[in-house]
Amino acid sequence: HGEAFVVTNGEPRPVSEIFAAWARAGGADPAPKRVPTRVALVAGTLVDGITAVRQRVGRPPADPPLTRFLVEQLTTAHWFDQRRTRDALEWTPRVSLDEGLDRLAAAYRDAG
Repeated sequence: HGEAFVVTNGEPRPVSEIFAAWARAGGADPAPKRVPTRVALVAGTLVDGITAVRQRVGRPPADPPLTRFLVEQLTTAHWFDQRRTRDALEWTPRVSLDEGLDRLAAAYRDAG
C-alpha cells in the first residue's frame, strides 16, 4: 500500500564496521590505516568548504573523496526501529549479522 520498510536484523553497527567485515569475509585487508574521527571530520569540513567555493566561482565540483556527512555516516551506528516492519511483514530475522558474515566468508572460500 505504498509503505516503505527498512529491513534489518536490528543490530546497530557503524557502517565502517560493516564494510570492514565485508572486506574480511572476502579475504581482503579491510583498513590498513585508520584515521581518527576528529581528524576525518576536520578534513571533511575542509573538503566541504572547498567544494562550496568551487560552486560559487562556477567551477563544477568534482565528486569529493571525503565529506563531513560521509565521516558522520561511517562512524555512526545506524539503527532503525523494526517493530512496524516485523508486524506488517510478520517477519523476524533468522540469522544474526555475525552469522551472516560468517556465511558470506564461507561462500567466498567455497567459490575460490
